[in-house]
Amino acid sequence: MKRRRSDARCRTAPVLVRTLAKSAIVGTWEWDPATGHFLLDEGAAELMAGDVGLAGHPLRSERATAGLDASEAARFLGDVRHAAEQEDDVAIDLWVASSSGPARHVLCRGRIHRNARQQPVRGEGTLVERADPGAGTRTLRELQSAAVAEAIDEAAELLIAARRAIDATGKPRLRQLVDVLLLEVAREIASHSGATEPPPH
Repeated sequence: MKRRRSDARCRTAPVLVRTLAKSAIVGTWEWDPATGHFLLDEGAAELMAGDVGLAGHPLRSERATAGLDASEAARFLGDVRHAAEQEDDVAIDLWVASSSGPARHVLCRGRIHRNARQQPVRGEGTLVERADPGAGTRTLRELQSAAVAEAIDEAAELLIAARRAIDATGKPRLRQLVDVLLLEVAREIASHSGATEPPPH
């Protein structure tokens, strides 16, 4: 089944345009669905594989992402595979640890090319480093937490919209189910808010 992008995700387009204006292209990557191999340019090889000397060489997925934190590598590879399965684009934000400074915020945007039978034949994408003036005082864990909080906020928006639509159906069981989800999401939002609030003086 082809995944539909949420309105909330589509609304991020103007934000992305402003972000790209303050960013710099780090590198590009290509992916061969048949073999699972990646082909990285020098910038992508240095960032993702941790070795600029691997640029231009077909790399297995684990080698192509050896320079990333394990959780970030899994997120990237999962998004690429999901895009191939669901006929979607690749769109993921990566937080890359740096030994010489703060964590780097890298936007990964790509697409999957298909043949006449809609089978994936090639993937390609661009890595864009986002300029973040506040990144110097934030750890990788804090940046990842911020990304989780943003995703939870989007989930809340979608559930509220779903609740309104379900109200029109007159189905009490559906209302109960979505209310349970809303309650859990509200608890998550509250827990993240409590974790980010400064301690009282």
